[in-house]
Amino acid sequence: MRHVIVVVGSEAQRRQALPRIRLLNDEAVRESMWLACRDQDAPGALLDDTKSVVLRILALPFLAYRFYLLVHNTRLWAGKRPLVLIRGRGLASRMAAYAGSWGGGDIVKADAGAEPALGPTRYVLQPDGSLKLLDV
Repeated sequence: MRHVIVVVGSEAQRRQALPRIRLLNDEAVRESMWLACRDQDAPGALLDDTKSVVLRILALPFLAYRFYLLVHNTRLWAGKRPLVLIRGRGLASRMAAYAGSWGGGDIVKADAGAEPALGPTRYVLQPDGSLKLLDV
């Protein structure tokens, strides 16, 4: 079983439908959503929606460390590298891409748009749900 962590950095992303990932050999997928805010149970303003630049800068190290721990601990108990699904290029997506990569996850770019993938991105999600390995 492979664990997929979907990163949500704004209310617009929160309202979008979750993309479906289809792995090789029909491997089972367990999905969870990580909200870029202080409290996962009672989410307030998400990182990309916060108006104050000062509050964004103050919250960034805290959120990066918590996401790093989530990915690292998921990798430890699952025995496989989790897939970190990021959408867009907002601050939360960038932070999650780097912290997730440092935590041992494989970064997946959810949209196959024209914009280049972030540095640690390893896969691009295709429209049919399959993953395409990036040529680096």
